[in-house]
Parts: sequence; C-alpha cells; structure tokens
Amino acid sequence: MTYTPPWRRVCDCRCIIHHRLPRTTYNEPGCACAITCATQPITLLALQQGRAFFLDQGSDLWHVPAMANGTWDWDTATKINTRVGVHDANLVIEHLLRQAATVLGTSTD
Repeated sequence: MTYTPPWRRVCDCRCIIHHRLPRTTYNEPGCACAITCATQPITLLALQQGRAFFLDQGSDLWHVPAMANGTWDWDTATKINTRVGVHDANLVIEHLLRQAATVLGTSTD
C-alpha cells in the first residue's frame, strides 16, 4: 500500500467547509474538521494543555486549541516559530513528531 500524505487526501469527517475536498490551510474560518480527519497530519494531543500539536506539509509545527465536546478551534490554529529558540518545549515536540513520523514510515515532506 502506497502512503498518501494528508495534504493530498480528501476530508472524510463531514466538515461543512472541506467535506470531500483537500485541506491544506489549517486555520481556515469555519473549519470543523475532526482531529481524526484523513487530512490531519500526524498529531500530538496535549489535552492537559488544552491543545494539539501537528506538523504541516512544510514540516512546520502548529498548535490548535481544544474546544468543548471534542471539537477544535481551527480559526485560531497557529504556526509556532521553533527557530527562535525561545520555546524549548516546542523544539522537543517538533523533534518528537518528526521522529514519530519517521518511525511510522510516513513522510513529512
């Protein structure tokens, strides 16, 4: 079976914005994609912090705040600048997500 990157898949979670379409913009207004949508890249749920971390198609680290009932506030999803060196935890999370993608045999490119 050939691996298909998430940004080349179509939405399968019935989001009214993306259903049956690709999703490459993670902070699009009105997006209601589930964190388990086929378009969602490898993701780390950090429920104790009320958010999730993930890598986009450019391997940049993003975070999205959690909302009630298992929904996500995609309108406020934000790319995290890990190159600044200010947030050591973000660097570790980015490294771990990259490592997990490698171990699972998925590409982040």
